[in-house]
Amino acid sequence: MQLNKNLIPSWYFKLFNWVAENRIKENDLELRDIHSSLAMTLTTSLLMWGYGFLAYFTISSPIPWIVGFICSFIHLLSPILFRVSNNTFLITNIALLAGVTHQGTYTYYTGGFLSHILIWYGLIPVLGGLVAGPRGGILWFFITIFISLCYFILHLVDYPFPDLISEMGLLWTHAMLVFGWIFLSSAIVVVYGSLREHTEMTLKKQSEKIEELFRVLFHDLANPLSRLSIGLSMAEKTMENADTNRGLIIAKSSTQSMLEITQNVRNIYAANKGKADFKLKYVPLNSSITYLTKLYSPELLKKNIQLSYDFKEHERLNLLVDSVSFNNQVLGNILSNAIKFSHPNSEIEIQVYEAESGLYQLQIKDHGVGIPSSMINDLFDYNKKVSRPGTLGEMGSGFGMQIMQSFVTLYGGKIEVESEVGAGTTIKIFIKGKIE
Repeated sequence: MQLNKNLIPSWYFKLFNWVAENRIKENDLELRDIHSSLAMTLTTSLLMWGYGFLAYFTISSPIPWIVGFICSFIHLLSPILFRVSNNTFLITNIALLAGVTHQGTYTYYTGGFLSHILIWYGLIPVLGGLVAGPRGGILWFFITIFISLCYFILHLVDYPFPDLISEMGLLWTHAMLVFGWIFLSSAIVVVYGSLREHTEMTLKKQSEKIEELFRVLFHDLANPLSRLSIGLSMAEKTMENADTNRGLIIAKSSTQSMLEITQNVRNIYAANKGKADFKLKYVPLNSSITYLTKLYSPELLKKNIQLSYDFKEHERLNLLVDSVSFNNQVLGNILSNAIKFSHPNSEIEIQVYEAESGLYQLQIKDHGVGIPSSMINDLFDYNKKVSRPGTLGEMGSGFGMQIMQSFVTLYGGKIEVESEVGAGTTIKIFIKGKIE
C-alpha cells in the first residue's frame, strides 16, 4: 500500500513496513487499518509525552507524571502488536485506554471537571471510529461520556479535586490544548486524505483489472468458441453414425449457447457502462421451452424425468425478454437446478398463469429434495455462495440464482421461491407478456 510520499516523511514508511511485516505476509488485514492505527498513535503520542513532561515539571504530585509516562509507553508501543495480531479493534482500544487513563489522571490532579485537559475526551470517539470503525466510535463515546459525567457530578457535589498544577503549568496546559487541536486536526486531514487517495487509486486499478477480465471473456474466449462451433458444424455434416451425429448436435448446441452467453454478457456490461442499450423484445415462450428441451434432453433422459408443458395452450404467448439470457441464464438455470435436485423417474411441471398489471407468472415446479428455509434467504445474495450436490452428485457454481435474478430484474420482472424439504421446489417468475 502506497500513500502520498510527498506529504509523509520517508521514515514513516520504513516503520510501517516493519510493523506490518507479518500482516503483509499473512494477508489477513487491510493495510489501511494499520496505517490508520500507526498514524493515530504517532500523532497523539507527541501530546501524551508532552503532558507527561509537563506533569513532571509543573504538578507537585508524582502520580500524574508516573501514570503519564507509563501510559505513554503503552500507547506508543501498541502498534507493535500488529506483528503478532490482526485484531485492529483490540490494538486500538489498548492505545486509547492508555490515553484516557493518562488524561483522566492529569484531569484529577489539575482541578477535575474545570481542568483544561478534559476537553481532549471529545477527540477519543473520533479516533476510535476512524481507526476501529463504528464499533470503536460507539464504545469510546459511552466510555468518555461516563467519565466526563462522573467528573461533572463530583464537581456538582463539591468534591475537593486537588489542584496541584503551577500557574506556569496551567498556561502551558492551555497552550498545548490550543496548538494541539490545530496539530491533530491537520494531521487527521493529511493522513485520512492520503488514505482516501489510496482507496480511489486502488479502486481504479481494480476497475482496470475487471476491464481486462471482460476483454478476455469478450474477445479471447469468444473467438475460439466461434471456431469450435464452425468445426462442429463441419463434422456434423460428415458423420453418418446417428449416435455420434446426435452427440455432435448436442455439443454444437452447447457451444453455440456459450458463444451467445458471452455476447450477451458483453451487451449487459456495455449497457451498465452506458455504452449500449439492452433491448427487450417479445419472444414466443414455446420456442424457449423447445430450445431447453433439446438442450437438456441428455440430463432428462439420464434421470428419466418427464417435462410437463402444454405447448398448444401457450402457443400464442410471448414474453418481453432478451431471448439469449432468458433461455440460458434464466430458464436454463431453473431447469438445470430442477433436474439436478429431482429424483429419478419424477416429473417437472412448467405452467403459466396470467397475473396482474400485464404480467405473466411462469412457474417451474419439481418434486425433488427441496430447499431448507434457512438457505432460501441466501439464494440471491452474491456474498453467499449457495451450492449443494444434486441427487446424483451433480455440482454447480452456486451463483446461478443470483445471475438469474439480475436478468429478470432487467426485464422488469421479479422472482419468488417456494420450497419444502422433501417435497420439491417451485420457482415463480413474473414477466411482462402478451398474446399474439
